[in-house]
Amino acid sequence: MAFVYSASVFKEIAKELGLADQNLQDEISSSIVGSGVSLLVTSRNRIASSIADTTITNIDFDGSTTLAQVFRTKEAGISTSLNTIYSTVITGIDTYFTAVTSSTMRNYFDSTTADKTLDFVSSGTAYTTGLAAFRKLYTRVKSTELIYKLYTATSASATATIIPTAYGYSSDFTNASLQLRLLGNVGSATTFTVTGTLSTGSPTSISVTVGSGTSVANVGTTQKLTAVSALGVPASIGTTTIAIWTR
Repeated sequence: MAFVYSASVFKEIAKELGLADQNLQDEISSSIVGSGVSLLVTSRNRIASSIADTTITNIDFDGSTTLAQVFRTKEAGISTSLNTIYSTVITGIDTYFTAVTSSTMRNYFDSTTADKTLDFVSSGTAYTTGLAAFRKLYTRVKSTELIYKLYTATSASATATIIPTAYGYSSDFTNASLQLRLLGNVGSATTFTVTGTLSTGSPTSISVTVGSGTSVANVGTTQKLTAVSALGVPASIGTTTIAIWTR
């Protein structure tokens, strides 16, 4: 069998860990009938109905009020309790990758070479839910997005503003520093315009210059975006595929 850091192996691990965390997230959702939290709410409401009974005694009223608060405290705190359960697993994964590959898991799978490519977005329907949940888990623990493709666009031999296409089954992301990637190197420095929404909610347009002989350039320096709505492409680039990634 291949090693843990192999994309084929780690994709399975990520999917399974994502599904494990998704099960916990479902349990703390009050909108899912039968979840742990929804049943706590139902029980608390029963206690509240008993308190509202006009024949209740003072002793029963006081005891029932205290009991209702116990339920309410657990209901309010269970999200914090469960959200940290898999934090040590994420830490352990990074410890392994750092020891074996001299890189964190996130930075190892940067999709710049075949052996370091793990498609967290469009890996097929059998992986969609698990890998999407894994991305959310990683972001919650590390406060940063994994590296994955968000949008694609195809240019023509003319200056144009293109609306990029969201990549895969789900390219949703909270806020991230972005990177523009081309399929191949360019003959001369080429400037694009990335228009989107900053994490503050404000619109922005950022000029991105891909230098001669390179195919990757960062979108801004410290800016984090929550969406990309348009891509300004120069005629000089010809026909090629352009992709927007997290970085």
